[in-house]
Amino acid sequence: MKGSIYTAQKCFECGKSLKYVEGHGILACPDHPKIIWRNNCQVRFGREHHKRFTTVDEAERHLTFLRVQTDRGEFDQREWAKDQPLSFYSLRKKFHAQKKESGISKKQVQHIAHVLKVAGKSWDRLQVREIAEAEIEDFFLTLKVSGKTKKNYHAVLHNFWTWIVRREKRRSGLSMPEFPEIKFKLAWRNIVSMDDQATILDEVKRLTFDTNPRLWLGIKLLSMYPKVRPAEMLDVKEGHINLKENWILFPDPKEGVPKFIHLLPEHSELIREIRGPKGLPDMYFFRHVRAYSGVKAGTRFGQKQFRMWWNRACKNLGIEGVDLYGGTKHSTVTALGQELTPEQIQRGVTGHVSDAFKRYMLPDKNEAIQGALAVQRIQPKSGKPVVNRLEIKKAAK
Repeated sequence: MKGSIYTAQKCFECGKSLKYVEGHGILACPDHPKIIWRNNCQVRFGREHHKRFTTVDEAERHLTFLRVQTDRGEFDQREWAKDQPLSFYSLRKKFHAQKKESGISKKQVQHIAHVLKVAGKSWDRLQVREIAEAEIEDFFLTLKVSGKTKKNYHAVLHNFWTWIVRREKRRSGLSMPEFPEIKFKLAWRNIVSMDDQATILDEVKRLTFDTNPRLWLGIKLLSMYPKVRPAEMLDVKEGHINLKENWILFPDPKEGVPKFIHLLPEHSELIREIRGPKGLPDMYFFRHVRAYSGVKAGTRFGQKQFRMWWNRACKNLGIEGVDLYGGTKHSTVTALGQELTPEQIQRGVTGHVSDAFKRYMLPDKNEAIQGALAVQRIQPKSGKPVVNRLEIKKAAK
């Protein structure tokens, strides 16, 4: 049989090398069988695999396992190498590097790295061959996240294993494990009418305009151009805004393909007035204009800035349960159903397009302008008095 166990220890009587006695957990002298050895030794499995052990019992178990792997056609020396190239840890690092070079967005790469890091807490020390259906199912059962997030994790890990199998199927005979089905229902987002949306925006303006009008402007633009997500708006830099041609570029959206919004002229003028002297192209547009406790002037707004002021305005007005995303994008798109067809909304407002359209960086300009004009039509004129629902409730009591 392939492989054996060796030691540097010699026979105490004749000085000959001790030989492994199959199945007995010992090494003994061929001429003096009473001289036995049970301690430090080494498994040699062909020329490619050497591994040290402190006892012969441990070495024997390892040797038996290698022989079983060989009989099954599963033995791969790389699983026992010092750098562990077939461990989950090593392969997730390679996968992450490959994704960084694949051209997908930075946010997608960060998401993939996060998912694999979370899975690595359970699997980093394992060889990928050891992670089968049971381990994958247990991972998802213990994952304390929402159903939608589980589905996102499922997509990343399935893609990861597909990549591994493609790389290794000829060398290692790895097969694709069966992934559990993840079912979930998206929660409904609460929305507001266009009148209520305008009231909230007026309250945000009252709270922030004198301190930093860019806070109100960012939320206003989110309500007017629903294809933009809050995080994408925060990433806009001075060089991404072209007020001469009336557009803003979003170079790194979730979709992975740069996208534009076409501004109405009055919105370009509003941005021009609030911006004042144009900053350097690499400066974030939505930034703090003055220093205060723990914040330097010129630094980008944090991820929670828009949401924080939206929530504060809603609280002041007694409007409950409507988050920034629902109150701007979802509310606007829902109201647009009275003005445009679903196809027009997808093409000119939200930016949801078929695969055929994903090849193009710019959407149709005319439809984008018509979409923005439609949003403007459904919004009430500014200047209406702010209705404080909280005060009305108190007066009613």
